[in-house]
Amino acid sequence: MGKRGEVTSSAPSKLAEIFIELLVPPACREEVIGDLHERYTTRQRYFLDAVSVVPLVILSRIRRVADPQALLMEAMVLYLSFTAGAWFQDRTFLHQEIAFLRSAIPAVIVVFASVVEDAYSTSGRRQMTKLFRGPLLGIGAAYLSQTVLSLGSGALALPRWGMLYGSGLGLLFASILRIGFPPIVDRPLGAGGPAF
Repeated sequence: MGKRGEVTSSAPSKLAEIFIELLVPPACREEVIGDLHERYTTRQRYFLDAVSVVPLVILSRIRRVADPQALLMEAMVLYLSFTAGAWFQDRTFLHQEIAFLRSAIPAVIVVFASVVEDAYSTSGRRQMTKLFRGPLLGIGAAYLSQTVLSLGSGALALPRWGMLYGSGLGLLFASILRIGFPPIVDRPLGAGGPAF
């Protein structure tokens, strides 16, 4: 009991902890929630701690699970897929002034979504169908971004059928790459890192 009969809380609210649990990747969840719980003094301090710690934990997890060479190959395959899809739909596409930028936007979004999905996945071998989840989420996000871009001026959006062809090609080739070069969390580990 505090002054004048007020009840003081020595722990954060369950709702706040549940919200932070949703934001933190599962591999780091228990440690981060425990550390934030131990550091709790006030609600404001807990909020500031969470705002400063959670983004860094997510970036750290992304850094641990991302394989730069595999990401570069996936980005190149997706970029070429969206460029080829748009070119297949409109043969003059490559002659436009910002055609290559228009193809890069959905490719970057798909790669980013794949990396984030890998960061939030659990370690160990996953089923083959779960390897496609990152590119599928990315293609969904790319479609959403293309819809937003087309509602604006439309100058940065890919043609609709070009986006469809590029998505199909990108999903096919990105999935093949992810089978051949699985994310680091799915690779067997040796004492010093991934065992090749």
